[in-house]
Amino acid sequence: MHQPDGLSATHEMYLKVLFRLQKENDIGRVRDLAKGLGVTAGTVSAVLKKLEKSGLVAHDHYGAVKLTTTGLLIAECIVRRFETMKAFLTEVLGLDEETAEVDACEMEHTVSPVTVNRLERLVQMVRTGALDLKAVRRDLPVIHTEVCSECEASGVCQAVSAWDIKQGTDARNN
Repeated sequence: MHQPDGLSATHEMYLKVLFRLQKENDIGRVRDLAKGLGVTAGTVSAVLKKLEKSGLVAHDHYGAVKLTTTGLLIAECIVRRFETMKAFLTEVLGLDEETAEVDACEMEHTVSPVTVNRLERLVQMVRTGALDLKAVRRDLPVIHTEVCSECEASGVCQAVSAWDIKQGTDARNN
């Protein structure tokens, strides 16, 4: 986890969604958070109590939720990490938007500040033309093992897929 104070990935997601809601509407509402996160209003209320106790959100009894000054600073950091990771995945690695969105959402919770800063500079170099990716990509050898090609084509790690999680055994040898 990126945050040393123990913010979980779930808490970070709440802050990120609330940040976006506040950008659009000045406040967030429990129902909008629930919709944005794909959870129930009851789940949102439980998490908001924890975030409020931590001083990251202010939540009134009518459903309005707002980031505190500290919550806003942390949310901005989370959004920056996400946007940097997504830009790196799309603009540097050439991934499609959907894959980049999913991967960036996972990566944003674990990437270190130094990595974010360096990736942000790399993306900026690509955007300004200071780094010619065509030349870099042309010079990179294509290395694919059979398994890695299958993984990329299916979008799922084939080694994990072959492992029978219930049995804890290698399904190919049974």
